[in-house]
Amino acid sequence: MTPLFFTTPRTARYLSLGEPGPAIEHVWVCLHGHDQPTADLAEQLRNLDTPERLLLLPEALSRHALARTNGEEPRTGAAWFAPDSLLADLADLSTYLDSLTKEILAKCAPGTPVTVIGFGHGAAAACRWLAGTTVDYIRLIMCAPVFPIEIDRRATLVALPERPVLVISTTNDAYTRETIGEGLMQDLLDVGLSAQQRIVDSGPLPLAALGASAPV
Repeated sequence: MTPLFFTTPRTARYLSLGEPGPAIEHVWVCLHGHDQPTADLAEQLRNLDTPERLLLLPEALSRHALARTNGEEPRTGAAWFAPDSLLADLADLSTYLDSLTKEILAKCAPGTPVTVIGFGHGAAAACRWLAGTTVDYIRLIMCAPVFPIEIDRRATLVALPERPVLVISTTNDAYTRETIGEGLMQDLLDVGLSAQQRIVDSGPLPLAALGASAPV
């Protein structure tokens, strides 16, 4: 049988590290990896949590309970897309991220710069979103990025605006060798994007990995 689709409103969840307002100088939209709880992502980003920076952590719409051991508190994971509903999921995430980001920016000073950072599958989700969004951003950061085989990586990168891209690779990735950036950097350069790569240990993201020119 062929599944049919029906569009219905969804209630999304997100974390905000910082309060939107005129004192905010930078907004970072931070997309978690596959099944990564937003609280875990917040821990990875603790070095970026400063009074002048607002960290916006949207949770993907496909939520589900994660397996837990005895005595462990319930934990929720979420996925940005599923292989058999990719186009619908990508359309939903674009609508969701557009609306949420614009609502936050409307409460900040006009022209507040936006950085987008994606982890694992969140990097692929970020690229698909930014390829079609009207939200202006100054830089894309991809941490241990993973592009599922269902997503045409080269075609996605071609559609990105000409903004700097930083690829952060980990020394002991938890996915595949794709996360160390082999092939991705070449694709980025081939499509004409300004791209750099840095290698870091796993754990909280160090400020030094973002480069001297990063908005801090």
